[in-house]
Amino acid sequence: MTSWPHDLSKTAPAAAERTGAILTAALTAHGVTFRVVKPWRSLPGASLVTTAAGQPGVWIDAHSYTDRRAVSGYDVPLAGLFGISAVITDDFNTRHVHGDFTEAPADITDPAAAADAMASAVAAHLAAYPSLTGAQWVTIASHPASRTEYREVVTAHGTWAHASSPTGYTTGPSLDTASVWGAYQRRVADLTAETR
Repeated sequence: MTSWPHDLSKTAPAAAERTGAILTAALTAHGVTFRVVKPWRSLPGASLVTTAAGQPGVWIDAHSYTDRRAVSGYDVPLAGLFGISAVITDDFNTRHVHGDFTEAPADITDPAAAADAMASAVAAHLAAYPSLTGAQWVTIASHPASRTEYREVVTAHGTWAHASSPTGYTTGPSLDTASVWGAYQRRVADLTAETR
């Protein structure tokens, strides 16, 4: 017999002891629209996902360590809070828009400030992302044998860099052009070493 998760809302701790209200208030204060998503029934928690039109969703979770185990979701206990993350998955790759993790459990002592920093980063990402729609990328460097390319585009929000190949290698797009350029150079060096 299959046992499905039950609604524990009647026995759940008070909202003041959890991250849900803090995260949603921070996102709302920064003008970020979102919805609650639980993609699989088997997952213990749900995530907040942004709903900006025409943009990939940013998945937002808090991470807490309670009862000798780590739990993740947007509404987790404040006790043991050690991380708040915002991750985007799009046609380019999966990457952190914001990642605030501490070395030890319960090291986030000001959850409201941590939530505000996350919401600010998400709002900045959402403001910058539309500038890539229809952007004219310029190939700066390429490795013909692997068809790996390093490309840049100049926008009103700065210069974005992206490196990729048809074999699935990708990094960026990112405003940290030096990091993407370094990743491209390491990729080319590794491919060159393999062919010797």
